[in-house]
Amino acid sequence: MYALTTLFNFEDQPVFAEMWQKLQKKCGLVTANESSFVHLSWQGAQKYQLDLAREHLAEIAARMQAIPIKTAGIGLFTGSKPVLYLAVVKSPAVMHLHATLWDRLHPLSHELNAYYAPQDWVPHITLSYGMLLPADVSCAVAELMFEPLSVELRIDNLALIYLQDGSIGIDSRFDFSG
Repeated sequence: MYALTTLFNFEDQPVFAEMWQKLQKKCGLVTANESSFVHLSWQGAQKYQLDLAREHLAEIAARMQAIPIKTAGIGLFTGSKPVLYLAVVKSPAVMHLHATLWDRLHPLSHELNAYYAPQDWVPHITLSYGMLLPADVSCAVAELMFEPLSVELRIDNLALIYLQDGSIGIDSRFDFSG
């Protein structure tokens, strides 16, 4: 399984470093960086035609400049593998990049996840997923509900990450250079 993402390093963001220290200490949460990567997902598929996908991503990234984004609180996707996330405010630049990525990579994918289709996509930064218990979520919400999580970040890369045979890794990363 693959995901087209933007990766973030929250250790460089004091607000998030403090938030995660609190959530780890008080709630026992495992962050996405411990089990995967803190990321914004643009698309997900079982497989891509990787050589062509990498070519398209390199071309797109070479033309892109960093896009500022704002977070707008926390959210939870429910299901068998719940996801705790930071909501990302939709902006024209974010929506345009998403549409471009969808159009260019959709034909190169196999079993594309429909949740990422332009009409259904909810931009978010995955913080923790899969290993959440109800008590973890309750604790996280109680800890964060009064925190001002409206923070500016930058989308400055595209990365293909994979999950195969229990292994998670970065297939390729393309930093914006436009």
